[in-house]
Amino acid sequence: MSRKELTMDRFGEIKRQLDLKIPIIKIAESQKCGERTVRKIRDGVIADAIAGRASRGPLWTEQVDWQVILQDALDGHAFSLIWSEKAVNKVGYKAFLDQFHKKFPQYKKALVIHRFFEPGERCEVDYAGDKLEWIDIETGEVFEVVVFIGILGFSQKIYAEATSDQKGDNFVRSHVRMFKFFGGVTRITVPDCLKQGVTRCHRYDPEINRSYRAFAKDFGTVIVPARPRKPKDKALVEGAVKIIMRLFRWKFRRHTFTSLKEINDGLAICYHQVNNRPHTRFKISREMSFLGKESAALLPMPSGDYEVAEFKTVSIYDDCYVRFDRTHYSAPHQYRGCKVELKIAEKTIEIYLDSERLALHRRSRRAVGEFITDPSHLPDNARAYHEATPQNVLSQARFLSADLALLVDEMFKENMCGHLRRAQGLVRVSRAEIEKLGAEQARLNLTKAIAEMRRFNKIRVPYLEDLLARYRTEHLQKRGVDKMKISRRPNPNLRHTQSPQLELVVNNPNQ
Repeated sequence: MSRKELTMDRFGEIKRQLDLKIPIIKIAESQKCGERTVRKIRDGVIADAIAGRASRGPLWTEQVDWQVILQDALDGHAFSLIWSEKAVNKVGYKAFLDQFHKKFPQYKKALVIHRFFEPGERCEVDYAGDKLEWIDIETGEVFEVVVFIGILGFSQKIYAEATSDQKGDNFVRSHVRMFKFFGGVTRITVPDCLKQGVTRCHRYDPEINRSYRAFAKDFGTVIVPARPRKPKDKALVEGAVKIIMRLFRWKFRRHTFTSLKEINDGLAICYHQVNNRPHTRFKISREMSFLGKESAALLPMPSGDYEVAEFKTVSIYDDCYVRFDRTHYSAPHQYRGCKVELKIAEKTIEIYLDSERLALHRRSRRAVGEFITDPSHLPDNARAYHEATPQNVLSQARFLSADLALLVDEMFKENMCGHLRRAQGLVRVSRAEIEKLGAEQARLNLTKAIAEMRRFNKIRVPYLEDLLARYRTEHLQKRGVDKMKISRRPNPNLRHTQSPQLELVVNNPNQ
């Protein structure tokens, strides 16, 4: 008669039959064991040995160091990675995990409920809690970086990247690069309630950050933040953070990074490995699931490169300027003291009041207290002050007359500050002459007048006015324009038709 190994189940059955007063010979026959073994169990001789062997587990459990395994698990490494290094040749992953939980039941995971999403419906994003480090090999300075992770709801395809910080512009740019990696946009994006995405948290009606809301509008997605302190609302990305960070730390635990790009290359290796690894239960990888159904269901990306804009609320100071990044930008003086919103792009600064754009400026990155001014924003007296510069006066002179520009240039070379107001007067008188006679005749008169002033070395504004008045009179006389005469003609529309009315009549022989 073949004998079976005395397991805990058979040991319990023999104990049960002994309690029922079944004869020893019958128990031995039913359990295929010796009568001597039954008697030892009855007398309690082998009870402790069976219990001790059961607590020790299978033979392979004595060939691994469980304390080292426990320490690796407490360090945050994934059980699959620990099994692949410590016991892959001894036992399967499921049996390894069961034995670990038997030895350390306090670390057993809670119940998990799987959620189902439609293709292209949902994307969850979050930052990893742990930061990564890289060292500048030239200076020895250590830099910390944050890791942004996104995951699709249906295929659970993962994207990860490291950035220098998690400020608003980097937060939005990470979204742009993530959707570019996926090749499309999901209808819903679920972030955490971090300040870069959500200005004010609320269970039902959260207030989304302005730049994040502008990004969502341009990309056609809807921002639905997870509730504060409710990690199950974004359980997918919480799991993705653990998967990527554990794999990254395991693969590069003996590696020192020397640049941010090197960290991103390492993260790319990790998420590509996870995305292309077949699922143990479904036997299909995340990448295959994505290409099979979800890729075609994503919304199209916006055309061209997306320019991330930052928004900031500021006040217009009494001097008609707003301040951003130690640079001052002018705004219309009528709105002094008003709260306005700055739209800060890569190359431009826009000023808005109640969705109406008040000003557009180039963005300065000099950060040295520069003032960028649009003269039309200033009051008349302030505009006159700002326009009273040698460069501006010389530019106006060039527009009016080449001879006038040459004269003003010579004056500035002699004494710029001393001749500034005189040059302003010459420009004003010249402009008035052009408005009276037209550009062609006025420029001829200016040429003659400037030559006359040079000949007598009398560069004065009153003298220029007298010369231009004389040349203007001579020109009008040449054209035969006489003084206007007043003739009286009756107006039949008035009550007293006999009363003559005044009418201006110009006798011009050339007409």
